[in-house]
Amino acid sequence: MTSSSQYDAVVVGARCAGSGAAIALARAGRSVLMVDRAAFPSDTLSTHVNFPSAVAEIDKLGALERVLACDPPKAHYGMVQGEDIPCLGKFAEVDGIDYGICVPRPHFDNALVETALEAGVELCERTSCESLVWENGRVAGVVLRGPDGEEETVSCKVLIGADGRRSTVARLVGSERPYRGSDNHRACAFFYMDDPKVGTVWRDRLIQLRRGKTHALIFPCPDDRVLCLFMGPKEDIPRWRKDPEGMWEEMLRECPSVRDRLEGATNFSKLRSTADNPAFFRRSSGPGWALAGDAGHFKDPIIGQGMRDAMRFGRLWGEAAAPVLDDPRALDAALRAVEERRDRECMATYHWGNRESRIFEVSPLHREVFAAWDGAEPSKLLHMFDRVRAPHHVLNPLVGATFATKAMLRRGADRRAILGEAIEEIRIDAGIWREELFPRFRNARQSRSERTDWNWPPLRPARALQAVPTAKVDDLGIGDSVPAAVSASGADRGSGPAAPGPVAA
Repeated sequence: MTSSSQYDAVVVGARCAGSGAAIALARAGRSVLMVDRAAFPSDTLSTHVNFPSAVAEIDKLGALERVLACDPPKAHYGMVQGEDIPCLGKFAEVDGIDYGICVPRPHFDNALVETALEAGVELCERTSCESLVWENGRVAGVVLRGPDGEEETVSCKVLIGADGRRSTVARLVGSERPYRGSDNHRACAFFYMDDPKVGTVWRDRLIQLRRGKTHALIFPCPDDRVLCLFMGPKEDIPRWRKDPEGMWEEMLRECPSVRDRLEGATNFSKLRSTADNPAFFRRSSGPGWALAGDAGHFKDPIIGQGMRDAMRFGRLWGEAAAPVLDDPRALDAALRAVEERRDRECMATYHWGNRESRIFEVSPLHREVFAAWDGAEPSKLLHMFDRVRAPHHVLNPLVGATFATKAMLRRGADRRAILGEAIEEIRIDAGIWREELFPRFRNARQSRSERTDWNWPPLRPARALQAVPTAKVDDLGIGDSVPAAVSASGADRGSGPAAPGPVAA
Protein backbone atom coordinates (compact mmCIF):
# COMPACT_ATOMS: atom_id res chain seq x y z
CA MET A 1 0.00 0.00 0.00
CA THR A 2 1.15 3.52 -0.68
CA SER A 3 1.16 4.97 2.85
CA SER A 4 -1.02 3.14 5.36
CA SER A 5 -2.64 -0.23 6.00
CA GLN A 6 -5.66 1.35 7.68
CA TYR A 7 -8.26 3.40 5.81
CA ASP A 8 -11.75 4.66 6.45
CA ALA A 9 -12.89 3.03 3.20
CA VAL A 10 -11.62 0.51 0.69
CA VAL A 11 -13.19 0.58 -2.78
CA VAL A 12 -12.64 -2.44 -5.03
CA GLY A 13 -12.97 -1.38 -8.66
CA ALA A 14 -11.95 2.02 -10.01
CA ARG A 15 -14.23 2.66 -12.96
CA CYS A 16 -17.58 4.53 -12.94
CA ALA A 17 -19.07 3.29 -9.67
CA GLY A 18 -15.81 2.85 -7.78
CA SER A 19 -14.40 6.25 -8.67
CA GLY A 20 -17.78 7.83 -7.89
CA ALA A 21 -17.85 6.36 -4.39
CA ALA A 22 -14.17 7.09 -3.73
CA ILE A 23 -14.46 10.73 -4.84
CA ALA A 24 -17.46 11.34 -2.56
CA LEU A 25 -15.75 9.75 0.44
CA ALA A 26 -12.46 11.59 -0.09
CA ARG A 27 -14.15 14.95 -0.52
CA ALA A 28 -15.84 14.39 2.82
CA GLY A 29 -12.40 14.12 4.40
CA ARG A 30 -12.22 10.32 4.62
CA SER A 31 -9.13 8.27 3.85
CA VAL A 32 -9.83 6.05 0.84
CA LEU A 33 -7.92 3.26 -0.83
CA MET A 34 -9.16 2.27 -4.30
CA VAL A 35 -7.86 -0.88 -5.96
CA ASP A 36 -8.36 -2.38 -9.40
CA ARG A 37 -7.04 -5.41 -11.23
CA ALA A 38 -6.50 -3.22 -14.32
CA ALA A 39 -3.95 -0.50 -14.96
CA PHE A 40 -5.24 2.78 -16.35
CA PRO A 41 -5.95 3.76 -19.02
CA SER A 42 -7.49 0.45 -20.14
CA ASP A 43 -10.52 -0.68 -22.07
CA THR A 44 -13.69 -2.43 -20.94
CA LEU A 45 -16.84 -3.70 -22.60
CA SER A 46 -19.45 -0.95 -22.61
CA THR A 47 -22.04 0.90 -24.66
CA HIS A 48 -19.95 4.01 -23.88
CA VAL A 49 -22.77 6.52 -24.26
CA ASN A 50 -23.68 9.24 -21.77
CA PHE A 51 -27.01 10.99 -22.27
CA PRO A 52 -27.43 14.46 -20.67
CA SER A 53 -28.46 13.01 -17.30
CA ALA A 54 -25.23 10.97 -17.29
CA VAL A 55 -23.16 14.00 -18.30
CA ALA A 56 -24.73 15.79 -15.34
CA GLU A 57 -23.48 12.98 -13.08
CA ILE A 58 -19.96 13.37 -14.49
CA ASP A 59 -20.21 17.05 -13.61
CA LYS A 60 -21.33 16.25 -10.04
CA LEU A 61 -18.18 14.15 -9.64
CA GLY A 62 -16.03 17.05 -10.82
CA ALA A 63 -14.71 15.07 -13.79
CA LEU A 64 -16.49 16.82 -16.66
CA GLU A 65 -13.64 19.17 -17.51
CA ARG A 66 -11.25 16.21 -17.84
CA VAL A 67 -13.74 14.21 -19.92
CA LEU A 68 -14.43 17.14 -22.24
CA ALA A 69 -10.68 17.60 -22.67
CA CYS A 70 -10.90 14.46 -24.84
CA ASP A 71 -12.90 16.73 -27.20
CA PRO A 72 -15.93 14.49 -27.76
CA PRO A 73 -18.64 15.85 -30.07
CA LYS A 74 -21.52 17.25 -28.04
CA ALA A 75 -24.66 15.58 -29.38
CA HIS A 76 -27.72 17.77 -28.79
CA TYR A 77 -30.08 15.47 -30.68
CA GLY A 78 -31.19 11.89 -30.32
CA MET A 79 -32.86 9.76 -32.95
CA VAL A 80 -34.60 6.40 -32.92
CA GLN A 81 -35.53 5.10 -36.35
CA GLY A 82 -37.76 2.12 -37.04
CA GLU A 83 -37.28 0.79 -40.58
CA ASP A 84 -37.81 4.00 -42.61
CA ILE A 85 -39.60 6.05 -39.90
CA PRO A 86 -37.23 8.41 -38.02
CA CYS A 87 -38.03 9.97 -34.67
CA LEU A 88 -35.63 12.88 -34.15
CA GLY A 89 -35.70 15.20 -31.17
CA LYS A 90 -33.59 17.51 -29.08
CA PHE A 91 -32.45 16.44 -25.63
CA ALA A 92 -34.05 18.16 -22.68
CA GLU A 93 -31.80 20.04 -20.27
CA VAL A 94 -30.84 18.09 -17.15
CA ASP A 95 -29.11 20.10 -14.42
CA GLY A 96 -27.95 22.57 -17.04
CA ILE A 97 -26.70 19.90 -19.47
CA ASP A 98 -28.45 19.56 -22.85
CA TYR A 99 -26.07 17.26 -24.74
CA GLY A 100 -24.80 13.70 -24.71
CA ILE A 101 -21.26 12.43 -25.33
CA CYS A 102 -19.46 9.22 -26.17
CA VAL A 103 -15.86 8.84 -24.99
CA PRO A 104 -14.07 5.45 -25.31
CA ARG A 105 -13.60 3.90 -21.91
CA PRO A 106 -9.79 4.07 -21.63
CA HIS A 107 -9.89 7.88 -21.61
CA PHE A 108 -13.24 8.17 -19.84
CA ASP A 109 -12.30 5.92 -16.92
CA ASN A 110 -8.87 7.49 -16.69
CA ALA A 111 -10.50 10.91 -16.29
CA LEU A 112 -12.51 9.56 -13.34
CA VAL A 113 -9.42 7.97 -11.79
CA GLU A 114 -7.45 11.21 -12.10
CA THR A 115 -10.32 13.11 -10.48
CA ALA A 116 -10.30 10.62 -7.61
CA LEU A 117 -6.55 11.01 -7.15
CA GLU A 118 -6.93 14.78 -7.11
CA ALA A 119 -9.56 14.40 -4.35
CA GLY A 120 -7.03 12.51 -2.21
CA VAL A 121 -7.86 8.88 -3.03
CA GLU A 122 -4.96 6.44 -3.02
CA LEU A 123 -4.93 3.97 -5.93
CA CYS A 124 -3.37 0.55 -6.26
CA GLU A 125 -3.49 -0.82 -9.81
CA ARG A 126 -3.05 -4.48 -10.78
CA THR A 127 -4.30 -5.34 -7.32
CA SER A 128 -7.04 -7.83 -6.46
CA CYS A 129 -9.23 -8.52 -3.46
CA GLU A 130 -8.48 -12.04 -2.23
CA SER A 131 -10.47 -12.36 1.01
CA LEU A 132 -12.20 -10.37 3.73
CA VAL A 133 -11.48 -9.73 7.40
CA TRP A 134 -14.56 -10.11 9.63
CA GLU A 135 -15.02 -8.84 13.18
CA ASN A 136 -18.24 -9.45 15.12
CA GLY A 137 -20.10 -10.26 11.92
CA ARG A 138 -18.92 -7.12 10.10
CA VAL A 139 -16.46 -6.55 7.29
CA ALA A 140 -13.46 -4.95 8.97
CA GLY A 141 -10.81 -5.26 6.27
CA VAL A 142 -9.58 -6.93 3.11
CA VAL A 143 -6.66 -9.06 2.05
CA LEU A 144 -5.20 -7.65 -1.16
CA ARG A 145 -2.81 -9.21 -3.63
CA GLY A 146 -0.56 -6.72 -5.41
CA PRO A 147 1.13 -6.94 -8.81
CA ASP A 148 4.16 -8.64 -7.28
CA GLY A 149 1.99 -11.42 -5.84
CA GLU A 150 2.46 -10.39 -2.23
CA GLU A 151 -0.55 -10.13 0.05
CA GLU A 152 -1.32 -7.41 2.56
CA THR A 153 -4.19 -6.98 5.00
CA VAL A 154 -5.86 -3.57 5.03
CA SER A 155 -8.40 -2.60 7.67
CA CYS A 156 -11.36 -0.37 6.88
CA LYS A 157 -14.69 0.85 8.26
CA VAL A 158 -16.56 0.23 5.02
CA LEU A 159 -15.89 -1.85 1.93
CA ILE A 160 -17.50 -0.91 -1.37
CA GLY A 161 -17.41 -3.52 -4.10
CA ALA A 162 -17.54 -1.90 -7.53
CA ASP A 163 -15.91 -4.77 -9.34
CA GLY A 164 -18.46 -5.61 -12.02
CA ARG A 165 -21.02 -8.31 -12.73
CA ARG A 166 -18.70 -11.13 -11.66
CA SER A 167 -17.92 -9.28 -8.45
CA THR A 168 -15.39 -10.89 -6.12
CA VAL A 169 -16.74 -8.78 -3.26
CA ALA A 170 -20.28 -10.03 -3.90
CA ARG A 171 -19.01 -13.62 -3.68
CA LEU A 172 -17.05 -12.99 -0.51
CA VAL A 173 -19.98 -11.38 1.33
CA GLY A 174 -22.35 -14.18 0.24
CA SER A 175 -24.39 -12.13 -2.23
CA GLU A 176 -23.10 -13.50 -5.50
CA ARG A 177 -26.35 -15.03 -6.77
CA PRO A 178 -28.95 -12.37 -7.73
CA TYR A 179 -32.35 -12.65 -6.11
CA ARG A 180 -34.09 -11.73 -9.37
CA GLY A 181 -33.06 -11.41 -12.98
CA SER A 182 -33.99 -11.73 -16.62
CA ASP A 183 -32.38 -13.43 -19.61
CA ASN A 184 -31.22 -11.24 -22.47
CA HIS A 185 -31.98 -12.27 -26.02
CA ARG A 186 -29.80 -9.60 -27.63
CA ALA A 187 -26.03 -9.54 -27.84
CA CYS A 188 -23.58 -6.75 -28.56
CA ALA A 189 -20.87 -6.52 -31.22
CA PHE A 190 -19.10 -3.24 -31.89
CA PHE A 191 -16.33 -1.45 -33.75
CA TYR A 192 -14.70 1.96 -33.65
CA MET A 193 -13.92 3.48 -37.04
CA ASP A 194 -13.10 6.77 -38.74
CA ASP A 195 -16.34 8.64 -39.23
CA PRO A 196 -17.22 9.26 -42.89
CA LYS A 197 -19.69 12.00 -41.83
CA VAL A 198 -17.29 14.41 -40.15
CA GLY A 199 -18.49 17.98 -40.62
CA THR A 200 -22.16 17.01 -40.97
CA VAL A 201 -25.20 17.10 -38.68
CA TRP A 202 -24.62 13.41 -37.87
CA ARG A 203 -21.85 14.39 -35.47
CA ASP A 204 -24.54 16.11 -33.36
CA ARG A 205 -26.74 13.00 -33.03
CA LEU A 206 -26.82 9.86 -30.91
CA ILE A 207 -28.86 7.39 -32.93
CA GLN A 208 -30.47 3.98 -32.75
CA LEU A 209 -31.48 2.41 -36.06
CA ARG A 210 -33.90 -0.52 -35.99
CA ARG A 211 -34.16 -2.86 -38.95
CA GLY A 212 -35.31 -6.45 -38.90
CA LYS A 213 -34.19 -8.13 -35.69
CA THR A 214 -31.09 -5.98 -35.16
CA HIS A 215 -30.67 -2.56 -33.57
CA ALA A 216 -27.64 -0.48 -34.53
CA LEU A 217 -26.44 2.19 -32.09
CA ILE A 218 -24.14 4.83 -33.62
CA PHE A 219 -22.34 7.38 -31.46
CA PRO A 220 -19.77 9.99 -32.61
CA CYS A 221 -16.47 9.88 -30.67
CA PRO A 222 -13.39 12.09 -30.27
CA ASP A 223 -10.70 12.30 -32.96
CA ASP A 224 -13.22 12.08 -35.82
CA ARG A 225 -14.07 8.51 -34.82
CA VAL A 226 -17.46 6.85 -34.46
CA LEU A 227 -18.70 3.83 -32.53
CA CYS A 228 -21.18 1.37 -34.04
CA LEU A 229 -22.80 -1.30 -31.86
CA PHE A 230 -24.97 -3.99 -33.40
CA MET A 231 -27.42 -5.50 -30.97
CA GLY A 232 -29.13 -8.44 -32.59
CA PRO A 233 -29.93 -12.03 -31.62
CA LYS A 234 -27.21 -13.44 -29.39
CA GLU A 235 -27.07 -16.49 -31.64
CA ASP A 236 -25.32 -14.19 -34.16
CA ILE A 237 -22.23 -13.70 -31.99
CA PRO A 238 -20.38 -16.84 -33.22
CA ARG A 239 -20.83 -15.53 -36.76
CA TRP A 240 -19.53 -12.10 -35.75
CA ARG A 241 -16.44 -13.62 -34.16
CA LYS A 242 -15.77 -15.98 -37.06
CA ASP A 243 -16.28 -13.49 -39.88
CA PRO A 244 -16.55 -9.87 -38.68
CA GLU A 245 -15.95 -8.43 -42.13
CA GLY A 246 -18.65 -10.62 -43.67
CA MET A 247 -21.12 -9.72 -40.91
CA TRP A 248 -20.34 -6.02 -41.35
CA GLU A 249 -21.16 -6.25 -45.04
CA GLU A 250 -24.32 -8.21 -44.23
CA MET A 251 -25.46 -5.51 -41.82
CA LEU A 252 -24.88 -2.80 -44.43
CA ARG A 253 -27.00 -4.76 -46.90
CA GLU A 254 -29.79 -5.47 -44.43
CA CYS A 255 -29.81 -2.04 -42.77
CA PRO A 256 -29.87 0.73 -45.41
CA SER A 257 -29.86 3.42 -42.71
CA VAL A 258 -26.60 2.04 -41.28
CA ARG A 259 -25.12 1.97 -44.77
CA ASP A 260 -26.17 5.58 -45.38
CA ARG A 261 -24.57 6.66 -42.08
CA LEU A 262 -21.36 4.61 -42.17
CA GLU A 263 -20.61 3.52 -45.73
CA GLY A 264 -17.05 4.49 -46.55
CA ALA A 265 -15.83 4.23 -42.95
CA THR A 266 -12.18 3.18 -42.63
CA ASN A 267 -9.56 2.30 -40.02
CA PHE A 268 -11.69 -0.18 -38.09
CA SER A 269 -10.78 -1.30 -34.60
CA LYS A 270 -10.99 -4.95 -33.70
CA LEU A 271 -14.42 -6.37 -33.01
CA ARG A 272 -15.52 -6.46 -29.38
CA SER A 273 -18.51 -8.60 -28.47
CA THR A 274 -20.48 -10.18 -25.66
CA ALA A 275 -23.41 -12.56 -25.79
CA ASP A 276 -24.55 -13.26 -22.24
CA ASN A 277 -25.76 -10.26 -20.27
CA PRO A 278 -28.57 -11.27 -17.92
CA ALA A 279 -30.08 -8.34 -16.06
CA PHE A 280 -30.29 -8.68 -12.28
CA PHE A 281 -30.58 -7.25 -8.79
CA ARG A 282 -28.36 -8.45 -5.95
CA ARG A 283 -28.63 -7.83 -2.23
CA SER A 284 -26.30 -4.85 -2.24
CA SER A 285 -25.63 -3.82 1.35
CA GLY A 286 -24.80 -5.45 4.64
CA PRO A 287 -22.75 -4.96 7.82
CA GLY A 288 -19.85 -2.81 6.70
CA TRP A 289 -20.20 -3.39 2.95
CA ALA A 290 -22.04 -2.29 -0.19
CA LEU A 291 -22.11 -3.29 -3.88
CA ALA A 292 -22.05 -0.41 -6.37
CA GLY A 293 -22.51 -0.29 -10.13
CA ASP A 294 -22.78 -3.58 -12.02
CA ALA A 295 -21.67 -5.46 -8.91
CA GLY A 296 -25.11 -4.84 -7.40
CA HIS A 297 -27.46 -4.22 -10.31
CA PHE A 298 -27.22 -4.69 -14.05
CA LYS A 299 -29.69 -3.94 -16.84
CA ASP A 300 -29.46 -4.69 -20.52
CA PRO A 301 -26.99 -2.32 -22.20
CA ILE A 302 -29.29 -1.63 -25.14
CA ILE A 303 -30.81 1.34 -23.29
CA GLY A 304 -27.43 2.88 -22.40
CA GLN A 305 -28.10 3.57 -18.71
CA GLY A 306 -25.33 1.64 -16.95
CA MET A 307 -22.63 4.31 -16.74
CA ARG A 308 -25.06 6.94 -15.49
CA ASP A 309 -26.41 4.74 -12.71
CA ALA A 310 -22.96 3.48 -11.74
CA MET A 311 -21.64 7.02 -11.25
CA ARG A 312 -24.80 8.27 -9.57
CA PHE A 313 -25.21 5.55 -6.99
CA GLY A 314 -21.49 5.14 -6.42
CA ARG A 315 -21.49 8.81 -5.46
CA LEU A 316 -24.62 8.46 -3.33
CA TRP A 317 -23.14 5.48 -1.47
CA GLY A 318 -20.02 7.49 -0.72
CA GLU A 319 -21.98 10.55 0.38
CA ALA A 320 -24.23 8.47 2.63
CA ALA A 321 -21.40 6.53 4.26
CA ALA A 322 -18.93 9.35 4.86
CA PRO A 323 -20.62 11.10 7.84
CA VAL A 324 -21.51 7.88 9.72
CA LEU A 325 -18.42 5.70 9.30
CA ASP A 326 -17.74 5.78 13.02
CA ASP A 327 -21.24 4.54 13.91
CA PRO A 328 -21.72 0.96 12.60
CA ARG A 329 -25.49 0.89 13.08
CA ALA A 330 -25.98 4.25 11.37
CA LEU A 331 -23.61 3.19 8.59
CA ASP A 332 -25.54 0.02 7.84
CA ALA A 333 -28.82 1.95 7.83
CA ALA A 334 -27.36 4.52 5.43
CA LEU A 335 -26.07 1.85 3.06
CA ARG A 336 -29.43 0.10 3.08
CA ALA A 337 -31.23 3.39 2.37
CA VAL A 338 -29.11 3.98 -0.74
CA GLU A 339 -29.82 0.44 -1.93
CA GLU A 340 -33.56 1.05 -1.52
CA ARG A 341 -33.26 4.34 -3.41
CA ARG A 342 -31.31 2.69 -6.22
CA ASP A 343 -33.93 -0.01 -6.60
CA ARG A 344 -36.77 2.51 -6.71
CA GLU A 345 -35.05 4.69 -9.28
CA CYS A 346 -33.75 1.85 -11.46
CA MET A 347 -36.70 -0.54 -11.47
CA ALA A 348 -38.48 1.15 -14.38
CA THR A 349 -35.36 1.16 -16.58
CA TYR A 350 -34.65 -2.45 -15.61
CA HIS A 351 -38.04 -3.44 -17.01
CA TRP A 352 -37.51 -1.21 -20.04
CA GLY A 353 -34.21 -2.94 -20.77
CA ASN A 354 -35.91 -6.32 -20.47
CA ARG A 355 -38.49 -5.23 -23.02
CA GLU A 356 -35.94 -3.86 -25.46
CA SER A 357 -33.76 -6.98 -25.22
CA ARG A 358 -36.54 -9.10 -26.67
CA ILE A 359 -36.04 -10.04 -30.32
CA PHE A 360 -38.69 -8.27 -32.38
CA GLU A 361 -39.11 -6.50 -35.68
CA VAL A 362 -40.49 -3.00 -36.05
CA SER A 363 -44.26 -3.36 -35.75
CA PRO A 364 -47.10 -1.09 -36.94
CA LEU A 365 -47.44 0.03 -33.32
CA HIS A 366 -43.80 1.16 -33.23
CA ARG A 367 -44.22 2.99 -36.51
CA GLU A 368 -47.16 4.97 -35.11
CA VAL A 369 -45.08 6.04 -32.10
CA PHE A 370 -42.09 7.14 -34.17
CA ALA A 371 -44.19 9.00 -36.73
CA ALA A 372 -46.24 10.83 -34.08
CA TRP A 373 -43.27 11.91 -31.97
CA ASP A 374 -40.78 12.81 -34.69
CA GLY A 375 -39.67 16.40 -34.13
CA ALA A 376 -41.80 16.76 -31.00
CA GLU A 377 -40.63 19.40 -28.54
CA PRO A 378 -39.96 18.32 -25.94
CA SER A 379 -39.06 14.88 -27.23
CA LYS A 380 -41.16 12.36 -25.33
CA LEU A 381 -39.07 9.44 -26.54
CA LEU A 382 -35.79 11.02 -25.42
CA HIS A 383 -37.27 11.66 -21.97
CA MET A 384 -37.00 7.90 -21.46
CA PHE A 385 -33.29 7.82 -22.29
CA ASP A 386 -32.62 10.86 -20.15
CA ARG A 387 -34.59 9.67 -17.12
CA VAL A 388 -36.77 12.78 -17.22
CA ARG A 389 -39.80 10.46 -17.14
CA ALA A 390 -40.11 6.72 -16.57
CA PRO A 391 -40.72 4.67 -19.74
CA HIS A 392 -44.04 3.28 -18.48
CA HIS A 393 -45.19 6.84 -17.81
CA VAL A 394 -44.25 8.02 -21.31
CA LEU A 395 -45.75 4.99 -23.07
CA ASN A 396 -48.54 4.34 -20.60
CA PRO A 397 -51.53 2.09 -21.38
CA LEU A 398 -53.69 5.04 -22.49
CA VAL A 399 -51.03 6.28 -24.92
CA GLY A 400 -50.44 2.74 -26.13
CA ALA A 401 -54.15 2.16 -26.73
CA THR A 402 -54.31 5.37 -28.77
CA PHE A 403 -51.46 4.30 -31.02
CA ALA A 404 -52.83 0.76 -31.30
CA THR A 405 -56.19 2.16 -32.45
CA LYS A 406 -54.49 4.29 -35.10
CA ALA A 407 -52.48 1.31 -36.32
CA MET A 408 -55.57 -0.92 -36.57
CA LEU A 409 -57.42 1.71 -38.61
CA ARG A 410 -54.71 1.72 -41.30
CA ARG A 411 -55.69 0.13 -44.59
CA GLY A 412 -54.59 -3.50 -44.74
CA ALA A 413 -53.63 -3.63 -41.04
CA ASP A 414 -53.36 -7.00 -39.32
CA ARG A 415 -55.69 -6.01 -36.52
CA ARG A 416 -55.41 -9.29 -34.64
CA ALA A 417 -51.60 -9.04 -34.47
CA ILE A 418 -51.70 -5.39 -33.41
CA LEU A 419 -54.28 -6.09 -30.71
CA GLY A 420 -52.25 -9.05 -29.43
CA GLU A 421 -49.12 -6.90 -29.18
CA ALA A 422 -51.01 -4.13 -27.38
CA ILE A 423 -52.51 -6.56 -24.86
CA GLU A 424 -49.11 -8.08 -24.10
CA GLU A 425 -47.60 -4.63 -23.54
CA ILE A 426 -50.47 -3.70 -21.22
CA ARG A 427 -49.87 -6.87 -19.20
CA ILE A 428 -46.21 -5.97 -18.84
CA ASP A 429 -47.17 -2.43 -17.85
CA ALA A 430 -49.52 -3.75 -15.19
CA GLY A 431 -46.67 -5.52 -13.42
CA ILE A 432 -44.43 -2.44 -13.58
CA TRP A 433 -47.15 -0.17 -12.21
CA ARG A 434 -47.85 -2.65 -9.42
CA GLU A 435 -44.21 -2.55 -8.33
CA GLU A 436 -44.21 1.24 -8.40
CA LEU A 437 -47.44 1.66 -6.46
CA PHE A 438 -46.77 -1.14 -3.95
CA PRO A 439 -42.97 -1.30 -3.61
CA ARG A 440 -41.29 -4.09 -1.66
CA PHE A 441 -37.61 -3.95 -0.82
CA ARG A 442 -35.61 -6.77 -2.40
CA ASN A 443 -38.74 -8.04 -4.07
CA ALA A 444 -37.95 -11.41 -5.65
CA ARG A 445 -41.34 -11.75 -7.35
CA GLN A 446 -40.91 -12.09 -11.10
CA SER A 447 -42.68 -9.61 -13.36
CA ARG A 448 -43.97 -10.20 -16.87
CA SER A 449 -41.10 -8.23 -18.41
CA GLU A 450 -38.62 -10.79 -17.05
CA ARG A 451 -37.54 -14.02 -18.72
CA THR A 452 -36.69 -16.51 -16.03
CA ASP A 453 -34.43 -18.84 -18.04
CA TRP A 454 -31.37 -16.77 -17.14
CA ASN A 455 -28.11 -18.35 -16.01
CA TRP A 456 -25.77 -17.42 -13.22
CA PRO A 457 -22.92 -16.99 -13.46
CA PRO A 458 -23.03 -15.66 -17.04
CA LEU A 459 -21.14 -17.70 -19.59
CA ARG A 460 -17.57 -16.59 -20.05
CA PRO A 461 -16.05 -15.97 -23.50
CA ALA A 462 -14.81 -19.12 -25.20
CA ARG A 463 -11.27 -17.83 -25.21
CA ALA A 464 -9.46 -18.09 -21.88
CA LEU A 465 -9.22 -14.81 -20.02
CA GLN A 466 -5.69 -13.72 -19.39
CA ALA A 467 -3.59 -10.59 -19.17
CA VAL A 468 -1.31 -9.73 -22.06
CA PRO A 469 1.96 -7.77 -21.91
CA THR A 470 0.73 -4.66 -23.75
CA ALA A 471 -2.38 -3.41 -25.44
CA LYS A 472 -2.93 -0.44 -27.67
CA VAL A 473 -5.41 2.23 -26.81
CA ASP A 474 -4.55 3.25 -30.38
CA ASP A 475 -6.72 0.29 -31.40
CA LEU A 476 -9.55 2.70 -30.61
CA GLY A 477 -7.85 5.48 -32.51
CA ILE A 478 -7.31 7.62 -29.42
CA GLY A 479 -3.80 7.31 -28.03
CA ASP A 480 -0.53 5.54 -27.42
CA SER A 481 0.40 2.10 -26.16
CA VAL A 482 -0.52 1.47 -22.53
CA PRO A 483 -0.24 -1.48 -20.16
CA ALA A 484 -3.09 -3.97 -20.49
CA ALA A 485 -4.66 -6.11 -17.82
CA VAL A 486 -7.78 -7.97 -16.92
CA SER A 487 -10.08 -5.62 -15.04
CA ALA A 488 -12.01 -6.45 -11.90
CA SER A 489 -15.13 -7.24 -13.91
CA GLY A 490 -13.34 -10.17 -15.51
CA ALA A 491 -13.77 -9.12 -19.15
CA ASP A 492 -10.90 -9.48 -21.61
CA ARG A 493 -9.27 -6.07 -22.02
CA GLY A 494 -6.50 -6.86 -24.46
CA SER A 495 -6.58 -5.53 -28.03
CA GLY A 496 -4.22 -5.28 -30.94
CA PRO A 497 -3.33 -2.56 -33.43
CA ALA A 498 -5.96 -0.83 -35.52
CA ALA A 499 -6.98 -2.74 -38.62
CA PRO A 500 -8.03 -1.42 -42.04
CA GLY A 501 -11.31 -3.35 -41.85
CA PRO A 502 -13.36 -5.33 -39.36
CA VAL A 503 -11.42 -8.09 -37.65
CA ALA A 504 -12.18 -10.23 -34.64
CA ALA A 505 -10.69 -9.40 -31.27
